[in-house]
Amino acid sequence: MALSIPSRSKINLYLKVLKRRPDRYHELETLFLPLDTPADRVTLDFVDTPGIRVCSSLAGLPENLENLAGRAALAYADMAGIAPAWSIRIEKEIPVAAGMGGGSSNAAAVLRLLNRHYGKLSSEELADLALTLGADVPFFLHGRAAIATGIGEVFHYPAGKLYAPPLLVVNPQFPVSAKWAYMNLDPEQIGEDSSGKLKRLINALRRNDPKGVADNLHNDLAAALYRKFPLLAILRDFLLENGALNAEITGSGPSIFAVCASPAERDELCRSLAGAFRAVTIFVN
Repeated sequence: MALSIPSRSKINLYLKVLKRRPDRYHELETLFLPLDTPADRVTLDFVDTPGIRVCSSLAGLPENLENLAGRAALAYADMAGIAPAWSIRIEKEIPVAAGMGGGSSNAAAVLRLLNRHYGKLSSEELADLALTLGADVPFFLHGRAAIATGIGEVFHYPAGKLYAPPLLVVNPQFPVSAKWAYMNLDPEQIGEDSSGKLKRLINALRRNDPKGVADNLHNDLAAALYRKFPLLAILRDFLLENGALNAEITGSGPSIFAVCASPAERDELCRSLAGAFRAVTIFVN
């Protein structure tokens, strides 16, 4: 028997680094928005051979317990008191080390599948377990827009319905580690945000106002990434010059997303981008 679900990606519409802690972690405030595209597919197969096996459609990814999805399965087995005999396959569409949460999403998908089958853990217990695997793994358990604080592990869900604007996500097909992005963060970027951008951003999502969303994008990690990787600045400028209301790097990069006024303008921008840049991957939402 096998169970299978999509494993969605995310972007950060807003990311503010508040302070650097003595343990080298950073306290932040960020707004996660889940995306339907790209999405991986995680399949859990119940097998006769004891143990946990993880494989991926993408060559070179860690396998078995070296993969975060495998460690998620092991953590569930330990907490639920189950002897595992599972094979996990990940069909990859989310780029690796792209600022879109692929590994965390895969881990959350494994936890959801296991708990769907066994039902051993409450929602609170599952979220606590997810947090031991990574700060943003709990976000992918719920799959709705959320504000994260602390080191990214404390979640608040804005009230009311939020409407995602027409979006285009561009991945330049090279990885950037989150560790590098945070190590190279401009010190002057660190601190409280008194601009009110996050509040205006959430209100714009409630109003279904793409322009309001575009006007309030923010990412403290972006400046260092634009300096280190000139292609990212070139892509951002192209997006802005060809119809995007605004464009910004998501998370620790290097993927860039563009907010558009309408699906028609988003699709036209997609065609222009595909014609001008061959070595990028484009996702439409």
